Amino acid sequence: MDYRENGIYVDPNALVVDETVKLTYDGLLAQFGAQEVYIHCGVSNRGTDWNQVKDFKMRKDPTGAFTANVTIPKGETFSVCFHDNAYNWDNNNGNNYSYGVIGE
Repeated sequence: MDYRENGIYVDPNALVVDETVKLTYDGLLAQFGAQEVYIHCGVSNRGTDWNQVKDFKMRKDPTGAFTANVTIPKGETFSVCFHDNAYNWDNNNGNNYSYGVIGE
């Protein structure tokens, strides 16, 4: 089962520490023709700043969506945003996209 929010698909929708999820992005950047999209992600605990911050280049699929497999690090909340190669950002209007993590 997957979870969709604003052009972001998370499969499976239960994020578990040390397990891999597939993120698919067909949000604003993809819709406006981005040729490259990167996921910017990290984890936080009880409202702290992001930890274990990483960027991953996503792969463009034949539909024009972008995908990446990400292993979920230890933390309470997994947060993501996206940018293209021109550093245009999709960060959910400054709120980022955040998901609870199981196994913290």
